[in-house]
Amino acid sequence: MHIQKAAGTTLKFILKNSLGVRHSDVNPVEPPHDRPFGATDLEFARSTNPWLCSISSHEIIQPSLHLGEAVMPFTLLRDPVQRSVSHFQDKIVRGRRKLSFEQFISDPSNRNFQVRKIAGSEDLEQAKALLRDRFFFVGLAERFAESVRMLAGLCPWPLDIRCRPENVAADPRPGERLLSDPAAMDRIRDANRLDQQLWDYVDRELLPALAARSGVVDKAPLPLFPATSIPWRLYASRLYHKLVYRSLLKRERRRRAPHS
Repeated sequence: MHIQKAAGTTLKFILKNSLGVRHSDVNPVEPPHDRPFGATDLEFARSTNPWLCSISSHEIIQPSLHLGEAVMPFTLLRDPVQRSVSHFQDKIVRGRRKLSFEQFISDPSNRNFQVRKIAGSEDLEQAKALLRDRFFFVGLAERFAESVRMLAGLCPWPLDIRCRPENVAADPRPGERLLSDPAAMDRIRDANRLDQQLWDYVDRELLPALAARSGVVDKAPLPLFPATSIPWRLYASRLYHKLVYRSLLKRERRRRAPHS
């Protein structure tokens, strides 16, 4: 479950570089295409890839409801203030949108974003219960190296934990302006009070339990993938996604369009 601006793209580098074509980014088939990824979407994705064992998507939302027992969901959370600032910055820099901070912070969809992705609503206790009882793994972007090592220790497939930082902001100035504005920071903290409590819960309770299960205590930085090496599994995953999955997805969307 790829939560926006929570180190998910860097984690996907590890997954793709480890699993190759067995990992795929996925999208809903029928419109609206930003709706929660569901069981029929997973069925289609599996029909395009006989080796599929791992998926990622921004549209994997409330997976316990929409995907049931078909998946073992896992995710990374990020400090809510930093994630929210980064999300706003991403929308106006990479997304090239004329979006004011007031428009962003007043949008209900940007309140307690991480709790809502997990539980489907601003239900903190439900989000805690799902992470504790249903999710295969949850880590923290601020404890990225430690989290990835725990995931590798628990994952049923071997993971190459070498990484490259991905999706780094090209222009950090919008975020820096927000971080230096006390009034804006108060607004962001107020809009993410439940997210902060969820982050604290993972940090204080779930990660120590996952560390005990995985046997991981190493907090050293992850090794970097050499700049001179070619991550061929990563490229194989990207090529399969672009040339096979995306092509078949577009064709399937056209086929289903008259019936939608």
